[in-house]
Amino acid sequence: MSTIDRLGRYVGSLRPPIRITISSPSDNDYQELKTDSIFSRSPCSPRSSFDDSSFLPSPVSRTVSNDFSSETSDLVWVKLKIRNRTIFGYAYPRIIPRSAWGWPKRAYLQRKRRCTRRQCLIFVGIVILLAIFTPIIVTQQLRAWRENQARRGWGYGVPRVTGMDEWGWPLWEKTFVHLKHNYGGINELVPKNENIPEYPPVGDGIEGEAAEPTYSKPFASPVPVEFKPYPDYSSSEYRENYEGQYVPCESFIKGEVLIASDPPSKVYAGIPWRKPDAVIGSAELVGLDDTVCWERDSLLRPYGFGDNTTLPLNEDWKNTTTIDFTGVNWGNLQTECVRRNKARFNPSPTNAGSIPIWTPPVGNSKRDLDSKPENSTEVTKYKARTAVVLRAYDGFKFTPEDIVNLRRMITELSLLSGGEYQVHIIIDVKNFEIPIWADEKTYQEVINKVVPEEFRGIVELTNEPMMTASYWSAPWHDSYWSLFMPLQLFSRRHPEYDYIWQWEMDMRLIGHHYHFLEGLSQWAKKQPRKELWERNARHYIPSVHGTWEEFSAWVSSLYPEANSTVWGPVLPRNVEAIDPPQPPVAAPEEDNYEWGVGEEADLITLLPLFNPIGGTWNLGKDCREYEEKDDTPRRAAIVTASRLSKGLLWRMHEENAKRKHSCASEMWPATTCFHHGLKAVYAPHPMWFERDWQSMSTIDYIFNGGTKGSPNVESVFGINEHNFSGLTWFYNSRWARMLYRRWLGYEDNGGGREWEAEHGNMCLNSVILHPVKSVTPVNEH
Repeated sequence: MSTIDRLGRYVGSLRPPIRITISSPSDNDYQELKTDSIFSRSPCSPRSSFDDSSFLPSPVSRTVSNDFSSETSDLVWVKLKIRNRTIFGYAYPRIIPRSAWGWPKRAYLQRKRRCTRRQCLIFVGIVILLAIFTPIIVTQQLRAWRENQARRGWGYGVPRVTGMDEWGWPLWEKTFVHLKHNYGGINELVPKNENIPEYPPVGDGIEGEAAEPTYSKPFASPVPVEFKPYPDYSSSEYRENYEGQYVPCESFIKGEVLIASDPPSKVYAGIPWRKPDAVIGSAELVGLDDTVCWERDSLLRPYGFGDNTTLPLNEDWKNTTTIDFTGVNWGNLQTECVRRNKARFNPSPTNAGSIPIWTPPVGNSKRDLDSKPENSTEVTKYKARTAVVLRAYDGFKFTPEDIVNLRRMITELSLLSGGEYQVHIIIDVKNFEIPIWADEKTYQEVINKVVPEEFRGIVELTNEPMMTASYWSAPWHDSYWSLFMPLQLFSRRHPEYDYIWQWEMDMRLIGHHYHFLEGLSQWAKKQPRKELWERNARHYIPSVHGTWEEFSAWVSSLYPEANSTVWGPVLPRNVEAIDPPQPPVAAPEEDNYEWGVGEEADLITLLPLFNPIGGTWNLGKDCREYEEKDDTPRRAAIVTASRLSKGLLWRMHEENAKRKHSCASEMWPATTCFHHGLKAVYAPHPMWFERDWQSMSTIDYIFNGGTKGSPNVESVFGINEHNFSGLTWFYNSRWARMLYRRWLGYEDNGGGREWEAEHGNMCLNSVILHPVKSVTPVNEH
């Protein structure tokens, strides 16, 4: 219906005389209305007109009236505003009646238009729908929120135990008290066998407040001693087992050599009085010496830390060190060390030295990426070589503390061992516009911009476009989802390494790197394959499980059915294992824990290898291109720090490049081992707790909450990971950085110079910490 028709509908129903006021944007609109036949319907023809521009605020106002002589007539004003702002594109005329008290006032005439009938119906409909569905939605959300709150921190289906609030949150955030003796100093050292640990408690817990025990003897004067974790390379026993002769390597101090029997770092015999024991894992089990402790000056001073006992810690760490590192090239030092000891290592994979590091890792005739690596499990007298690869990106800022840590790592792992280990850094270049593979000059310019001069000889570059070119059929190529792709190609470029440790720049080891890594390696080598995946799935808690033999027997008791444990490859549908190791017997029940003993592990992880299917871990479903999709058999180990064999990296390469299979980074090595029957081992290294959790059964419920060690919905991995924040090792640990800063002498929730004046510099057992970022005085916790 047009505007004119609507006006006629209203005017036709009125009795004369009538007065029509027309407000329109232009005179044309007025003339159109004035000449329309609508006005002829009035008994009297219009005989006067006048302007009343103050009556309406529109650009043009006209008034056309018929006979206004009769004051008693039903006089009505009709105002029509032609505006395009009305709903649905219609202009609605408004009927304004005259009351018994006279004409309406201007405020009444000029007030805003009321809602139309259609608008009212829409509004009422929306209100009704909201009234119906809002209570339903709110009720459902509230019920889900309450259920989730009751589950968080303690796992689905876990019994409510002492130390739980009404919503199921762990009370260590609120009421679990800090352990007092996690931060002991060198002025309080006692022999390990005389120490009374503050924690864990004897039994499930200690009721009441026990009296603080005192040490009956005077504390001995702290004197650092030598720590020699290396084998006796000159002994007849070692010479019988390995080829070649150990040759000392050149030191970072010009004119000196580094000898394994005389390492630069020192250690303190004993541990601080009342020092707690590790709650998860065991130092003794994985071959670590827990009768000594490490203090910062005796460990770091040889690498440029400085004399921090007399001067305050400066941000640049340039205190009183007298060692000049100018001109030191750690790449050349490691290469020369290997050259001196080349008779100790397998001479066959030597072609990598002729390959320029800036050469793209595809299409190079000097190496065949599709070739199978040599069998690293065959018996040989050559010493295996291991690369430790640290990962960083082109925006990473190397702090003075990072530099000190790298110097120590290279010296302990590579130079003192005669080249058994070698340290590398892979830098991920995020700027894809830089042609890092174009030539040597461009490649080196990027390295010079990012890396301190002394470490430029150990750096290799990578970027996402190169991963896409190498693994074009894989679903992911970035460093988050496909972290191991650069490591797979690194292994192809460096066949001289039998094993590669994936390391991270924010990991810190208080202790000796060679001692720690060799201890994990030797322990993993001793593990039998029978029920290995089942033991791998759980945290070992000595105060709950007893000895390792008792723990293993208990795990075995959980699987009484025949063939209920993993034995050999666990293959997805239509996937064939690549050269899988063959079990010596058909069923695990026929094996007496012999298969696998003495076999090097293809994968060593620092946290349990769990089954993510059915759990709450947010990456648990991220396996691609398998027929079974979310039901594809898989395993995962959170935190990618791990040791991988050459054979495992080759199979991961084959799966990515040829079969298009891929999983999220923290699942990829473990899942590949699971599918191809390789030996994977979780090494239960010692992990300390920041607080007193009161009940050891609570800790077991939390960290081993899944059914038979599986994660499912009860597991600590997933929505319950916040329980790790008070431990020494996990990606979200907030205590790891605090503990490391306290160890360095910073004041961080305690500690500092006044504390150390009484207790001495802080001294810790061998412990690996993660994450430790930005360790400078300006970055307070």
